[in-house]
Amino acid sequence: MKFDHSNEDDGLMSIEDLRALRLQKKKIESDKKARKYILDINQRYRKMSARKSNNFLRNMNPFKKAA
Repeated sequence: MKFDHSNEDDGLMSIEDLRALRLQKKKIESDKKARKYILDINQRYRKMSARKSNNFLRNMNPFKKAA
């Protein structure tokens, strides 16, 4: 979804167009923030998951007697 009025003069736009443009910009910014937040959560989860998997493989010793 591309909404680009960069080549138009804002002074010639109607009030409704300006409102729509402002709302569209706010929506784009909030979507960017949401994607960044989800990316951060996913990175933390992957880091924890990789650490658990590495510890599991490191602790698994085929020569260790089962208790």
